[in-house]
Amino acid sequence: MENIVLEIIDIDDSGRGVAKLDKMIYFVENAKYGETIEASIIKEKKSFIIAEKIKTLEKSPFIENTKINKNQLCGVYDLYDIEYSKQVELKKNNIINTINRIAGESLTDIKFIEADKRYGYRNKIELKVSLDGKLSSFNRNSYDLINIENCVMTTIEISNVIEKLQDLIFKHNLKGYDSLTGEGLLKNVIIRSTSLGETMGIFVLNKEYNLRKFYIALESSNIFTSFYVSINSQKNNYKIKDLVHVFGKKKITEQLGDYRFNISPKAFFQVNKNMSYKIYLQSQEYIKSLNPTVIIDLYSGVSTTSIILAKCAKKIVSVEINKDAVKDAKENAKLNNIENIEWMDISAERAIDNIELNGENTVALFDPPRKGLDQNIIQKIGESKINNLIYISCNPSTLARDIKLFKEYGFRLVEVTGIDQFVNTIESEVLTLLTRD
Repeated sequence: MENIVLEIIDIDDSGRGVAKLDKMIYFVENAKYGETIEASIIKEKKSFIIAEKIKTLEKSPFIENTKINKNQLCGVYDLYDIEYSKQVELKKNNIINTINRIAGESLTDIKFIEADKRYGYRNKIELKVSLDGKLSSFNRNSYDLINIENCVMTTIEISNVIEKLQDLIFKHNLKGYDSLTGEGLLKNVIIRSTSLGETMGIFVLNKEYNLRKFYIALESSNIFTSFYVSINSQKNNYKIKDLVHVFGKKKITEQLGDYRFNISPKAFFQVNKNMSYKIYLQSQEYIKSLNPTVIIDLYSGVSTTSIILAKCAKKIVSVEINKDAVKDAKENAKLNNIENIEWMDISAERAIDNIELNGENTVALFDPPRKGLDQNIIQKIGESKINNLIYISCNPSTLARDIKLFKEYGFRLVEVTGIDQFVNTIESEVLTLLTRD
């Protein structure tokens, strides 16, 4: 089959280039927005075609002259070299088109809060270690490693940690993990930072190993405010399991506006501190317009949203399955002199059967994982007396699906706000307000 010529007119949720030819949609890996390419067909489906980029025929007019290379990205940032105005346009269109297509809306424009930083914004990173001890990151959709030089998307605190940590790893001759054989030691290196200058490190090891001399040197270097180790011997599983506190503080502290939050190793906290605060302020704006008596906060994490919104209601019911996060949340409420939050440390799917949903003037707030809401939650809320919903999502597709389901219970979409939480990627945070009479 002969190669074809495609003009990349969009980027999909997975970062693939999108093209149209002869009424068919083409998805192309590693294609840049705005470029014209030569491609070969990999797989044909009924409604779309998967193609492979062979070469660029015409460069994108939206490419910036950046000196950043992939060794400095430390992750997948499909739009890192695309003009920022075009990034915003792509993200807005992605949100609008997804909600219109799936939820049956007819949006033409939305509010979009642009990022205050293009680089140096991420406060958390996960790195791997090569067999020769080099800090690395996974290539897209594979276990192939890309050795890193520095990480331009992370905070300066994390960049400083990476430089010093690499020297110590070399000095102590630590080796990485081989995904093919399952052998090796260092599986995962997780680094977090806060705007207060604190840092947390977590090593996920493949097996028990005496690293006492390394830990002493690490503590003496003052790289980390807090340091943990976890053992995970399961092949190609890089997740944190049981944690051992090695040295330093057990938690690190972040500040959002006038509020402070203690963060434990397993607790979720948004990766872009400045933009996440704007999400909470926009949520607060919605809440103030509704003037609720009770707020039900599902998937509440360390109760960041609950604490910031606490003064806007008489009571908040905060639901989070992660018991470490709930423990942090209670400490955080005390730290910020908040006394009107009740916690449930069970899953939102279970909690919804035990929460009073028919109280007067109750607002439900959701911030679920990418998979969106469970059908039972939507049904219980839909059959309740709750008439106002705030839905925060990092996945426009599942958000749109759930909006469509809520509309079956009489809710209508009132407002959509996009927030550029994940700069230089196609992803955005989306905040929506739904109501019914």
